Amino acid sequence: MKVAQLATEPAELTNPGSPAWAEVPAIEVSLKPVALAAQPVEYIRETWAGRPYGQTSRATVSAATARDRLYVRVEWEDDEEPNREFQDAAAVVFDGTGGDVATLGSAAHPVALWYWEHGRQAPLHLISRGPGVVSKDSTGAPTAAAVLADKRWAVVFSGPAGGVGQRRIGVALWNGSNDERGGLAAVTPEWLPLESERGV
Repeated sequence: MKVAQLATEPAELTNPGSPAWAEVPAIEVSLKPVALAAQPVEYIRETWAGRPYGQTSRATVSAATARDRLYVRVEWEDDEEPNREFQDAAAVVFDGTGGDVATLGSAAHPVALWYWEHGRQAPLHLISRGPGVVSKDSTGAPTAAAVLADKRWAVVFSGPAGGVGQRRIGVALWNGSNDERGGLAAVTPEWLPLESERGV
């Protein structure tokens, strides 16, 4: 996907509703549930057998760089059901080891996540070694800002650009009203290579 190189002030890009994002190419991506067979806990596999999860099927993604930082905006439709124990959440997934985005990595090939959760004080930098098998990483902590309007979430993640042309990303979404958490996510089934282009 195209990553616009912008001279825009970073403060504008951190706002999901900023007009600056109108200058950034956006793509619509399909998402699919992380396979039930890939869930590492038998209880999860048994409890969710025949129960739908990861039903957020589409999201709109755009990305930009400014002042050596990468900004990724993810937008998707929320449902009307209220959240209960679990909250809506989203992540940008980064491949650095040849990991599989469809299963959120593996023990041999972990992936990194910029993770945002509604109501959480700050986003997290996580290392995922498979569905629900995550650990915190204190390096390269991201920032995130979110807005819910017209039944749609928009979240902007930002962090070090780190050689955009050599990076691939994916997207993961959790619907809190459906008790989705851990490995019970909707994810892009394939990586999206980042390709820099000159912005306006």
